Amino acid sequence: MAEPLTVYFDATRLLARGTHSTPTGIDRVDLAYVEALHRHPDFVLRLIGFDALGPRVLTPRKAEALIEALLQRWRQRAPARTQRHPVFTWLQSPELQTRPALPPSAAPGRLQRLRQSLRPGVSTLRAPRLRALPDDGSAVYLNTSHGQMYRRVVARWLERSGIASVFFVHDLIPIEYPEYNRPREAARHAARLQTISRQARQVLVNSQATATALHRYWESRGARLPPIHALPLGVDVPQPGTQPLHTPRPYFVMLGTLEPRKNHLLILQCWRRLIEQDPERAPRLVLIGRRGWENQAVFQLLDRAETLKRHVVECRDLSDTEVADLIRGARALLMPSHAEGYGLPVVEALSLGTPVLASDIAAHREVGGDYAQYLDALDGPGWMQAIATLLNRDSPHCRQWQDRLQNYRVPDWAMHFSSALPLLHSALSGELA
Repeated sequence: MAEPLTVYFDATRLLARGTHSTPTGIDRVDLAYVEALHRHPDFVLRLIGFDALGPRVLTPRKAEALIEALLQRWRQRAPARTQRHPVFTWLQSPELQTRPALPPSAAPGRLQRLRQSLRPGVSTLRAPRLRALPDDGSAVYLNTSHGQMYRRVVARWLERSGIASVFFVHDLIPIEYPEYNRPREAARHAARLQTISRQARQVLVNSQATATALHRYWESRGARLPPIHALPLGVDVPQPGTQPLHTPRPYFVMLGTLEPRKNHLLILQCWRRLIEQDPERAPRLVLIGRRGWENQAVFQLLDRAETLKRHVVECRDLSDTEVADLIRGARALLMPSHAEGYGLPVVEALSLGTPVLASDIAAHREVGGDYAQYLDALDGPGWMQAIATLLNRDSPHCRQWQDRLQNYRVPDWAMHFSSALPLLHSALSGELA
């Protein structure tokens, strides 16, 4: 029997973001890989984190504690809150009421204490230095978040160590759409992709759309082209509560950070128009996600527009069950993004039998197939019309859509890892051409 393969998993992002009450899509991928490798008999998982001088490796005890704490916090294995989020009371009221105030974020508790013990500052871990790799070269470095790859300390270590490296690239949005990102992100992402091109034995991506964009980018710059494998992400289908959410007024949901490329501005303008046309019949809108960056027009609308305060609500720090309840009870999930690498909320909504209105981009069509409806991300009237057709759940249009959703097949992590994990072994035999 072959010896287990040692995988040095770059957990720098997990250590930095672990105290957040809800994970992003990339956080979920990180955690899924950590959990799969931790439990697999063919692999020995070692968690590492980079500071200014290089990698440190967590002791098995601290790695185990981190994994368990993240699973409890992000997979909701910890006890649920004693009271449901106030958005449910607001939605179940037949009267149009001013939206509830956002509750304070949940206390980090055990995970915060663990992170403090691991990272007492922003740049150092209380963990031993990773001094040496196995002499026989039977180890792989795995980075599934690509966040740290712009740092020179990471690139230098990879070059000096010569370790076989595998990377997951989620998208090229900072380069293709710099207007939707922070000012320095385009340069950082270019540095990430340069390091990955030079060091990768295998590159994993979440969709064929990302694979095509990545290949085109490297080829246009004469960069080395490592093997690229498009592996659709698995989805941990959130389990809704036992009681379906019945609301006297229809509502729609958006799921994701309130950042410019998610195009909340279009939907809020549509909602303002719907309310102006008929405030009593206008549906409600639930925005699930934290506020992001450089999105002042959206924030000002939410904070100052009196028209929206009885119809639009923000929520954050929801449990997976609460998110599932909100999605399942909605007339549809709205996903008008200007750009996506994968479109995880589309898959989550379809898995719960909820219709999806999505922008007509390659990533959405790849994951949504014939089960979603696609509209131009700038077509406000088109979005308003599509929303109007979904207000009556008993209409022939809605019933036909619901029937079609019964055939939707949810991509799962077992299928993903059946392809991804063998690539870690094959990375040992790959060469840097």
